[in-house]
Order: sequence, then structure tokens, then C-alpha cells
Amino acid sequence: MRFFLALSFFIAALSGAAAQGTDIGRPLIFGDGFACDASLLPWRSVWYGHFSGGNATYVPNSPAALVDWHDEKLCFPSRRACLRWQHFERRHYSEIHGDWTCLPLR
Repeated sequence: MRFFLALSFFIAALSGAAAQGTDIGRPLIFGDGFACDASLLPWRSVWYGHFSGGNATYVPNSPAALVDWHDEKLCFPSRRACLRWQHFERRHYSEIHGDWTCLPLR
């Protein structure tokens, strides 16, 4: 997954999506489902936070488990706020490990 993120940022950089000292617009990796648009937010810095993870409930004598999967994408005004949110999410959805990251948009 991290390889695809790195590759997507590299492609975005080659296509001219990054500008000097401004927001990077909408990187290709976000597809159509944008969590936020950095150009519309008044914050000095904008961090894109992504978390995925879940919990499984095993029912006795049942062939399947009930999975409570959580996949959230939000924006934050600081890296610290993004990491705090991820820490909270990881504590509540800790049984099935997914992916989490905080990326600076500007």
C-alpha cells in the first residue's frame, strides 16, 4: 500500500500537481472520494488523515465472524491533531489491523 502511495505522489509531482509553498491540489491517489479540499480550508497547514481497521466478533458454532470495519478519511489543521485522532481510532479498532497515515497537503 505504501508503495502505491509513493508511486502516486511521484506521478502527481511529474504531472505538475505540486506548487511551491501552496497546497498540492487533489493528488491522484484520492480518486473521486475526497475527504477535503485543502484550497477551501482556512488553516495554515492541512493534514490528510486516513485510518482503516476493525474488530471481529466470533459467534460460537458459527462459520463466520462479524466484522466491524472502520475506514475514515479526514483533514486536520496539524500533524499532532491527526496523530491524536489516529491513536484514538487504533485503540478502539485494534483487533484487525488496517492502514493509517497522516500526509501533509500544505
